[in-house]
Amino acid sequence: MKRSARTILIWSLLWYAVVQMFPMLLKDRWQFVAPANEAQKWPGLRRIVAEDPDRRLLLMLGSSRTCWDFRASELDGMPDNDGRPLRVYNFGIPATGPIYALFYLRDMLAEGIRPRFILIEYLPPLLNEGQRGALTEEGMTGFGWISAHRMRQWMPWLRRPGRRMRDWGEARIAPWYAFRRQIQIELQYLAEGKSFPAHEPVDAWGWHLPDLMLLSPGELQRRHMVTRTGYPPGLRRFRLGKRPTKALHELLDLCRREQIPAALVVMPESSEFRSWYSPQARTAIRGLLDELSRAYGVEVIDGERWLADEDFEDGHHALPHGAEVFTSRLRAELPRLLAQSKPSKSN
Repeated sequence: MKRSARTILIWSLLWYAVVQMFPMLLKDRWQFVAPANEAQKWPGLRRIVAEDPDRRLLLMLGSSRTCWDFRASELDGMPDNDGRPLRVYNFGIPATGPIYALFYLRDMLAEGIRPRFILIEYLPPLLNEGQRGALTEEGMTGFGWISAHRMRQWMPWLRRPGRRMRDWGEARIAPWYAFRRQIQIELQYLAEGKSFPAHEPVDAWGWHLPDLMLLSPGELQRRHMVTRTGYPPGLRRFRLGKRPTKALHELLDLCRREQIPAALVVMPESSEFRSWYSPQARTAIRGLLDELSRAYGVEVIDGERWLADEDFEDGHHALPHGAEVFTSRLRAELPRLLAQSKPSKSN
C-alpha cells in the first residue's frame, strides 16, 4: 500500500473526474428557465445582427413578461425617424430583472452589439427588498447552471455570497450531488419511456412560442393559482430593494454614457394582480419611476392597464391574443420616441 498509495490516489482522482463529467455534459438538459432562454436568445440576436450589420437594432430587455408579451416580429422593419427600417428583437429572459438586464447590455456592448434604442421593462415585483415571501432575482437564479463569467458579474450584487458560491462550486466539484434531483427525474422519465421535458422555444425574434395544447381551462386555472400563491405576500409587504434600484440606475447610466436612447416600460397586469400592491408599495414604485424619468430624461410607457383580464394566462403573462394587443399599443408609442432621439454616431 505504501508503494502504491500515490498511484491509487492519482487514479482515484482521475476516475472521479471522469465520472463527474457525465452530469456536467447533461446539465444543459436540466437548465433553469433563465439560462435555457439565454441559450436560445444569444444565438438569435447574433444572427439577426450578422444578417444585416447596417440595420439599426431596437431591443427590449426584460423578464418573462417581455418574453411572453412582446411580439418583436410584428415590429421588425418598422421605420426609424429617418425612414430606415429597424431590426427588432425581444431579449426578455424569464426569472430575470434589472440586475440581469445590466449584465446583458454590458455583454452586448463588449461584443460590439450596439442597440439604436432600448426598451427596458420596469417590473415592480423584482424591485422588492429580499425578505420572507418576496421574489428576488438572486433567489430565482440557479447558480449551479451559470458560467464563471456570469458568477463574477453576480458577486458584487449578492446578499448571500457564501451560499451562492457554495451552490456554484458544488455543481462543478460534485455535480452528481448538485444535480441529484434532475438525475432522479431523468431516470423516472426513462423508466416511463418519456423524454425529459424541454423549455418552450422562442421564435426568430425572441418571442415565447406558447404550446396552445397545454393552455386548457384547467391549466390556466392552475397557473392563476400559482401566481396567487407566489406574489401577494411580497407585494403586501413591499419595500424597495437597494440592489435592484442600484442596478436600474447603473443600467440607465450605461445607456446615457453610451448615448443609447432608452424608455422604461411598465408591463401589463390583471386587475386582481394590481390589487395585491399595498398603498405604500404603489407610492414607492411610482416614486422610483418618476425619479428615474427625471434623473435620466427617459420616457415612461405605462402599459399596466393595456390588457383585459382575459388576455392573461396567469394574471401577468399575456396569452397570444394579449401579446398582439400589447405589441400593437407599443408600436403606436414608438414613432414619437424615435423622433425625439437620435442614433448614436457608431450606428
